[in-house]
Amino acid sequence: MDSPEILVEALNCRSALGIEPAPPGKVTAFAWARVSTDMQEERGQSIPQQLREIRVYAEKHEIEIVAEFSEAASAFQREEKRVEFRRMIERTKSGREVSVILVHDLSRFSRDSLRAKGLMRELRDAGVRVVSLNDPEIDPETVAGVYMEAITYAKNEAYSREVAFHTRKGCRANVQTRDPETRWCYKNGGQPLWGYRSERLTRGTDKRGRPDFKSIWVKDETVVAGRPVHEWARHCLVELAGKGATLDQLRDFCNKGGLPGRRKEFWGTSTWNALLQPHVLLEYAGYAVWNVHAKHGRERPSSEWVIVPDAHPAILTEEEAKAIAEARRRRHEDNHRFDGGCRRSQTSSYLLSGGLFKCERCGSNMIGFRTGNHLSRPGAGYE
Repeated sequence: MDSPEILVEALNCRSALGIEPAPPGKVTAFAWARVSTDMQEERGQSIPQQLREIRVYAEKHEIEIVAEFSEAASAFQREEKRVEFRRMIERTKSGREVSVILVHDLSRFSRDSLRAKGLMRELRDAGVRVVSLNDPEIDPETVAGVYMEAITYAKNEAYSREVAFHTRKGCRANVQTRDPETRWCYKNGGQPLWGYRSERLTRGTDKRGRPDFKSIWVKDETVVAGRPVHEWARHCLVELAGKGATLDQLRDFCNKGGLPGRRKEFWGTSTWNALLQPHVLLEYAGYAVWNVHAKHGRERPSSEWVIVPDAHPAILTEEEAKAIAEARRRRHEDNHRFDGGCRRSQTSSYLLSGGLFKCERCGSNMIGFRTGNHLSRPGAGYE
């Protein structure tokens, strides 16, 4: 039996963390809402609509909503990418703040049947139930409940995969469709490559009578440090990367020149590593390249890529793109040679790279590398 002093200390700790236990007999809950496509907004499944229905349900059943969480993301994404979802789950597991998570339907929680089943079991073990407004209540401890749970998860996952199939089908067709006026191919969204900007076009109306928007890429004419951005992109690619510049040198050139980063204020080596991938260089040569990556970022064989020539204005010629790719290949091979004269070890400022330690088998200098799976990609180590 815990002493009164220990119990008081535990309660004080929970209070300091902002976690207050629910009063006895009071049902408390988190509200969760999610959308993954614009179509769901159109069908009345928007986040505000989901939350409104959850509030009505909670009031009717005398449930107190402690906090509301929402996210616009696919339920098939890895949990580390579903930031709000993970925050809610971590907060749920951290204490006895709530005993229920209210969702519009179980597909809003997760459509990956295996992941959903495991996560809901963890929550049940922690004393938390996931309650759906539009799915039958399931008791997983009964035979019928086991069957119903499996059917519900399978239904949600099958629906999600069907949506994904038709979405990919539409994307494949869209990227090969040329605009009747500009003759450039439409894009499926996402951030344009550095040196380009996305131009939004109105092309007729959809079946609901609303404007039908399409996007194309055009060269970015924004002037930075006296030159248009697309000219800076060409200079870095042809004059620097094409002549053997390292990722660090490309990064430092852009930062010292005051060139704005793609997503952040400053450039990093990982950004340049991404821009120098073969399929990206092909895009700089004016090709549209789609279907490069599979789930979790795995690169598909090039035979599965959708490649469309003259899809947008070219910043590089094909010959220049091939020359840059060849320069990157040679540098990658040089950086991974197992001999005592490793080029990188002569310039690296890292202790292990200065010749202090050598391989007993081949005599090579020990070289410091970044940790992580990205080491398997060309040019991913320190240069």
